[in-house]
Amino acid sequence: MFIDANGKKWYKGNLHTHTTVTDGKKTPEEVIALYRDNGYDFLSLTDHWMHSETRMTEDGMLLLRGCEYNINGADVLAGVFHIVAIGEKEPAKLDREKANGIYSAQDIIDAVHAVGGIAILAHPAWSLDTCEQIMPLCGFDGVEIYNSVSGLPRNCRPYSGEVIDQLAVRGKVFTAMCADDSHFYENEACLSYIYVQTEELTEEAILDAIRHGRVMATQGPRFSVSVEEIEGSENRRVRYTCDPVSQIVFYTGSVWHGARSISGDGLTEAEFILRPFDRFVRAEFIAENGQRGFDTPILYR
Repeated sequence: MFIDANGKKWYKGNLHTHTTVTDGKKTPEEVIALYRDNGYDFLSLTDHWMHSETRMTEDGMLLLRGCEYNINGADVLAGVFHIVAIGEKEPAKLDREKANGIYSAQDIIDAVHAVGGIAILAHPAWSLDTCEQIMPLCGFDGVEIYNSVSGLPRNCRPYSGEVIDQLAVRGKVFTAMCADDSHFYENEACLSYIYVQTEELTEEAILDAIRHGRVMATQGPRFSVSVEEIEGSENRRVRYTCDPVSQIVFYTGSVWHGARSISGDGLTEAEFILRPFDRFVRAEFIAENGQRGFDTPILYR
């Protein structure tokens, strides 16, 4: 946990990980100890179609109820959807035997919400999810912009920024999330995580923060964002502050922009004027060691 310049608390956590209960290589106890020893405040064990429970560990780490639902196997044309559910009050009324070919992604989202949980779209780039498949869906509480285990050496599509940009340019914005999705615990654990802004370390408070977008997705750099109207103009000014980084990149809905990024030593602030042709803007904050912070898209209007 850290306290920002305005005195607000931000808790660190990972909401996507696997254990020997399904296809992970470490036991639940080993996974909990690993994340606890790396300074995490909360964690969810999200084994496939298996539900973990909420509890506080003896040393103050919060475990959140979690599960990962997946449909359509490897059939990307049908839509391979992996949906992480956090905070379900009881298991969603879903039957794994009917997962492929019967349940849609919307069925899973609705079932998770029906029992009080939040639904996060996992690794859309890895799954080759398309805009045509995602756009009709309603109710995702977040989308993983970075998923550690989806990167090299075992996989090759950890970054879903392009998917998020394609959705944003069409007016659909989801809160950007980071997660490890650890299975092997070799080079993918404790790399990508979120901070949530809440005054209490409780399941209810964390779910509320995520539902309202008080989330920071990062691999290290921390940042803050504010938006202000420009007097006499329909444009908007987006201000960023961050830990010292070497580059700040602005992703927008325009093909060409004359101010796409800034570079330098120890950058800690930037601003972007959001114009109609941009449609949206989101920023990434790149540290000298390559670690990134990932902002959620901000629409022009």
